[in-house]
Amino acid sequence: MSQQYDFDFLVIGGGSGGLAGARRAAAHGARVAVVESGRLGGTCVNVGCVPKKVMWNAAGIAEAIEDAAGYGFSVGPVAFDWRTLADSRNRYVERLNGIYQRNLDLDKVQLFNGHAGFVDPHTIT
Repeated sequence: MSQQYDFDFLVIGGGSGGLAGARRAAAHGARVAVVESGRLGGTCVNVGCVPKKVMWNAAGIAEAIEDAAGYGFSVGPVAFDWRTLADSRNRYVERLNGIYQRNLDLDKVQLFNGHAGFVDPHTIT
């Protein structure tokens, strides 16, 4: 079953760049929609840059603890809980997803969950 919509600007992919373009167009009065099959924010936010930086920072903390004695710090037994780190990382990414969603809502950008492709210059599947 097909539905008809009328938008001035349609973004395929809810990554950072697409979302920025959608919000900018909406700010100028365009009727805007975004089609995304996964979580908002794209690769960088969800599985790339952002979670990598969380893990990188955790590794830096572990290294600093290991080197602490050489700087005059006395550090007792250290315990590490992988699940806590992974859960914290995931919550951080989910918070970013939520911020993207709220921004789309505030800017009245319609979000479609799914895949999209062009049929012709005025038709999207």
